[in-house]
Amino acid sequence: MIEGTCIVTGATGGIGRAITEGLLERGVKRVILACRNEDKCLRMIESMGERRDALEFMRLDLESFASVRRFAESCTLRGMAVAALFNNAGTMPGGVKMTEDGFESATQTNFLSTGLLTELLLPLMPRHASIVFTTSMTRRIVNLCEDWRQRSVERHGRFTTYGRSKLMLTHYALDLSARLAKQEITVNCSDPGVVDSAIITMGNPIVDKLADMIVRPLISTPEEGAAPALEAAEATLTGRIFTRGGNKPIPVNYQRNSLHAIPSAVIQSISKY
Repeated sequence: MIEGTCIVTGATGGIGRAITEGLLERGVKRVILACRNEDKCLRMIESMGERRDALEFMRLDLESFASVRRFAESCTLRGMAVAALFNNAGTMPGGVKMTEDGFESATQTNFLSTGLLTELLLPLMPRHASIVFTTSMTRRIVNLCEDWRQRSVERHGRFTTYGRSKLMLTHYALDLSARLAKQEITVNCSDPGVVDSAIITMGNPIVDKLADMIVRPLISTPEEGAAPALEAAEATLTGRIFTRGGNKPIPVNYQRNSLHAIPSAVIQSISKY
């Protein structure tokens, strides 16, 4: 059972909303909705009826390191104790979009800022807190590489860039789970599979219409996609990937990869400046 304040990034998306509703159903008394679009978030809160008093909007733009730092500072000043952090937000742009910090958007949103946010909130997490990272099956179609930053721009692909950001996040999660084991803070990944959400919209009217007719009826609902994340947050296990079919350890061969240390080193570097 999760007791205390929970933070859900990307809470207004399909899976994010389902995670939020799942937390409310479990009796969580305070959920921080960390989102970029305030109007959309406030509409979502209002739609929750009598449960809305448990919800609070806090602005967070993962395309900006400054926004991440402001968010974490606000949480710290308020003396917040974070029982569970759901790093759910993600983006899959079709073309190259650069952030104000000089990184490709998906790489910063899905990996760099998510890792930075986690590092900055660690001092607010008591023993038995939980951290959940949403990963993706697309991590299996790419490999780690030293030139990850250049590839995200010069060799950008909708699925490959997204997949690499999630692969790097998964490697970081594995290292973090080991680092926090003595503090009894669990760190797990959730792989929701292919979920009926806005992120799979391709932006091509013909392709999207065909997908709506043929693909969407066969894939998971947001509620089904959120289930592994909720299970991961409640688990006493750490360093695992949760799916609708169960859970298993994050592959040990990640640790044997000579490039395995890159993601954690990158996050540590960003968190120090």
